[in-house]
Amino acid sequence: MIVVEYFITVFDVILWGLMGASLGLALSWIPGLHIANLMILVLYATPLFTGGNEYAAPYFALGAVVAFSFMSSIASTYLSVSDESMMLMLFPSQRYLLVGRGHRAVLLYCIGALIGALFLAVFMTTIGVVVMPIIYNLFSPYYWFALLAVVLFMFLSEWPKESDLGRSGLERLWLAWRQILGGLLVFFASGVLGLYATYSGLIKLEVSFARLTPLFIGFFGLPWVLRNIISRRTLPAQDTRHVVETAPSAVINGATSGIIGGGIAAFFPVITGGMGALIGGHMASSRGDDAFLISQGAARTVYYTGALFFLFHPTMRITRGAVAWLVGGLYTPKAWIEFYYGAALIILVAGASLLGTIYMSKAVAKLLTRVSYAKISAVIAVFLVALVYYLTGFNGLILLAAATAVGFAAMVFNTRLSYCLGALILPVLLNITGYTDEALTLLGIR
Repeated sequence: MIVVEYFITVFDVILWGLMGASLGLALSWIPGLHIANLMILVLYATPLFTGGNEYAAPYFALGAVVAFSFMSSIASTYLSVSDESMMLMLFPSQRYLLVGRGHRAVLLYCIGALIGALFLAVFMTTIGVVVMPIIYNLFSPYYWFALLAVVLFMFLSEWPKESDLGRSGLERLWLAWRQILGGLLVFFASGVLGLYATYSGLIKLEVSFARLTPLFIGFFGLPWVLRNIISRRTLPAQDTRHVVETAPSAVINGATSGIIGGGIAAFFPVITGGMGALIGGHMASSRGDDAFLISQGAARTVYYTGALFFLFHPTMRITRGAVAWLVGGLYTPKAWIEFYYGAALIILVAGASLLGTIYMSKAVAKLLTRVSYAKISAVIAVFLVALVYYLTGFNGLILLAAATAVGFAAMVFNTRLSYCLGALILPVLLNITGYTDEALTLLGIR
């Protein structure tokens, strides 16, 4: 009887996980559909497929998150729409796309994502069982110090990219400072928008889960799509062979920096994948386009999947990120076997997602040679605007327009788009330091 119950439990976990992965693979290639918005759909769909079993939601969600970590590379590579964790500066994936090697960029990303998934599952069920609770107890009182240190590092590590273009010393000085000052402007402008989205009541309470959706689409999605339409870019034919030639050192270096960055982002609250990848790249001295793409795959998978997988740990009980908060309201782990089931499911879904992403990449690459890129971008733009209106109403469109202007400003100043994360960071820092009321009064929100 015990063996039968064990078998049924394993079968159910696999079934729920693969159902979630199917939903994730079906939706995650859609531009602008962030994992938090996808998870709303997942939680709505879970009872339809699982009969309302309390253990179904976490494994269903875990499968969807792993699938998102892989399949969302399609949008970020071919359609120039990413979430912040792919938006560091200028993307090698876009350079690869413009020379007909977009599929190769996806393959490199998937290599990193697969390594990240395997590392996460193995580490968390072996060394991590002992180490992670100790790390949690050591760092939990000092989270806000870590957040402040990361913000300062973002600005201090900004290296002027145009200072050698000026014809005089004064002009070169201005070009260098324009980029840095532009980053400060983007950070504080996005922070102000984050305060309005959170505290002003522009977004109705019943859809508060989507209050940041207009901002993230405006910061990281719509500016790139509109730029594609304005420039009327055309794409060359893409090489869709399933072949990747790269140095072993690029794989090792990229995977290491991605795992470090994704782990930092998954463990520390508010620190996101883009910020973690920046830190991981510096810590591992990551260089080269191939290493960068591999690191992005590893960082994203460890970040998104790890943040949710922490929830399965029965003694540590860390809740990180919007996805974990949503699932945590429905699920509390009761036994270690649930944790190990989750680890096995991560490996299973990663393998399935790898195959699904590779063949989707090949299909999209062929489509782009037959359909105008500007027309595809126009359809994407309409979809993004419609998505924001559907989720947040007319007020959401106002926030979307303002966020798009901030995203364009980052392009104009040639500065990091990750500064747009001020929408998350500034409200948190103000809350921690006790200056939220003063800031809201100054902005006229209260």
